[in-house]
Amino acid sequence: MVLDYLDIVNGKLNSKRKRIHARITTDHPASSYGLPVVILEDGNCLDYQSWVFLGYRVFSIGKRERPLMQKWLENLYTMLGQSSGGEK
Repeated sequence: MVLDYLDIVNGKLNSKRKRIHARITTDHPASSYGLPVVILEDGNCLDYQSWVFLGYRVFSIGKRERPLMQKWLENLYTMLGQSSGGEK
């Protein structure tokens, strides 16, 4: 999948968003109890705090990654005490 985020340089917001490749998986040491983790290009996991503060967005995603990303976002909304909007 491809994500984009606000690039913060020297404490200032860059006017452009930066795109990076990432993958989402449950087959990683940082994943516990089957919870998906987002792995960035450098091999580090994307944490929920960075997702919010840097304004991450999904630019493109494959069909197989969508259910895992939905679960990851639901976990984020739960931590924030908000509804994901996907409830019926």
